[in-house]
Amino acid sequence: TEYRYRGASPKNYVTFNNEVWRIIGIFPTDDGTGNIENRIKLIKDQFIGGKYWDISGTNNWARPATLNTELNTTYLNSLDSTSKSMIGNTKYYLGGYNNNKLQIQKDVMYQYERKINGSTYYNGSNPNNWIGEIALMYVSDYGYAASDACVQTLNNYDNATCINNNWLFKGNAEWILPQVASYSSSTFGVHSDGNVSYDRVSINPLGVRPVLYLTSSVRITGGDGTSSSPYTLGL
Repeated sequence: TEYRYRGASPKNYVTFNNEVWRIIGIFPTDDGTGNIENRIKLIKDQFIGGKYWDISGTNNWARPATLNTELNTTYLNSLDSTSKSMIGNTKYYLGGYNNNKLQIQKDVMYQYERKINGSTYYNGSNPNNWIGEIALMYVSDYGYAASDACVQTLNNYDNATCINNNWLFKGNAEWILPQVASYSSSTFGVHSDGNVSYDRVSINPLGVRPVLYLTSSVRITGGDGTSSSPYTLGL
């Protein structure tokens, strides 16, 4: 069972690394060894800047891509020691879609990301997962963050109802993790109007919000999840 925050303004604010982050949800999470535990998934509330997904022009996150390297070295090392100790290795799924227009619903994309029901949307020999600490949100994370009032396909999330009822929409273009399987140079991004479509990984620098999974031993120790009283975390 997965638990997600949805809608326009859920109470999912949390203090992490002395910054404002948001809780995407709580998920059964594989640490890469086959050990699966319920873990909290976080996304930074604000962007860390505009960056290229991969300067060499390929959409293989596990190679590693340029952004993968930066997030798991320079950025990870910039976090305080307590915060770093709360992050656990995670199996991130790298499945994408075979068309640069996501004319599908969020639940279908969820299956493609995780290779459920035989879906095999990976470019060339790209692997279907990567094990590490920091990555980006999935297309399905963005899709599921909208309330049930949003019934559009992902490429039509620029619909006003979807924008106004999706707490993950920030009004700026940003990178997400899944690849465009039919184009080795492209992956998906959330665009400034709210729709999800492709972008060339080395052409345009887009916004980046790091995503990570806390270890299963991390607990909420205080706060009520509002922006004025974010949750606090402890081991």
